[in-house]
Amino acid sequence: MSRERTVLISTMKNEGPYLLEWLAYHRSIGIDSFCIFSNDCTDGTNLILNRLDQMGIIRHFDNPLGLRMDPQRAAYSRANRMTWVKDHDWALIVDADEFLNVHVGDRSIQALQAACPGADAVSINWRLMGSCGEKHFAPDKLISERFTRGSTFEAPENGLVWGFKTMFRPRRFDYFGVHRPKFKKVEKVKPGSITWVNGSGKPMPDKILKGGWRSGTDTWGADFAQVNHYAIKSREDFLLKRLRGTANSKNKGRIDMDYWDRYDLNAQVDATIPTGPIRAIMAEWLADADLAALLRACLHASRLVLDYQLSVPEFAQFVETGEFPRDLADEAATDQGDDE
Repeated sequence: MSRERTVLISTMKNEGPYLLEWLAYHRSIGIDSFCIFSNDCTDGTNLILNRLDQMGIIRHFDNPLGLRMDPQRAAYSRANRMTWVKDHDWALIVDADEFLNVHVGDRSIQALQAACPGADAVSINWRLMGSCGEKHFAPDKLISERFTRGSTFEAPENGLVWGFKTMFRPRRFDYFGVHRPKFKKVEKVKPGSITWVNGSGKPMPDKILKGGWRSGTDTWGADFAQVNHYAIKSREDFLLKRLRGTANSKNKGRIDMDYWDRYDLNAQVDATIPTGPIRAIMAEWLADADLAALLRACLHASRLVLDYQLSVPEFAQFVETGEFPRDLADEAATDQGDDE
């Protein structure tokens, strides 16, 4: 039997400092193709993606913020119309701060697929990775090695903890969703016609055909895989995240201190993600002088923006102490010119 091919689909804004690690990691676990959309970048992420496209590593598409649909859903709608995407055996939709962490076999995505024979969709639960108390932006270090504490599985700290992302066969579904694929008219989908399992390879109930993006006590499972979700990283990284906003919402104030509290979960040590091949892959790509120059420019721009943020006393206080006056959060963001 020939090897099945998998495409990773994602959309991003101002993820340049973290991009190469994320791509290299997913290449190391067996992702064949990358379909990447970017919107309204100001740090040079789009230029890095253009160069990676020229090098044949990814395919990159500009996806500017529109009036009718948020950029994330617009991107996935476009991907669903691309024949070369649909021709892959599997598709995986994850964000630039999400790493698929496979636990079975040789830790590859092919091992995960082999562990779920006959599946049309595999929904894989998050582990929300906290800040580990880290203060500073450190692009010379790997995110996947630096942040090794996260949420619990058995007793979720909040409703986000049992969220999931889904690997699926793209031609078996009508729409590509942020967390899972969907159907045009679910009432026409007969129960049992779609084989949908969780991250332990156990069947999901038929209600998954109608919707939902979070597990419950009866559907959670991470024996075969989890998705490490590095939503906040360090305190300085979080300040950069606040400026760029999120891809699936036009709400400028969504990334606030409540967001930090919901995601800064450090209850359990988890260093299971296999990081060994990442640096070698990145070094191979960065042998390209143009790519290396674009990355240096991106890191310099990110540092300048961050230093400007730290001129606000409340932001500097947050980095040093982890505390931030909540009544000043919106005011401080406005003073620094929120760019989304």
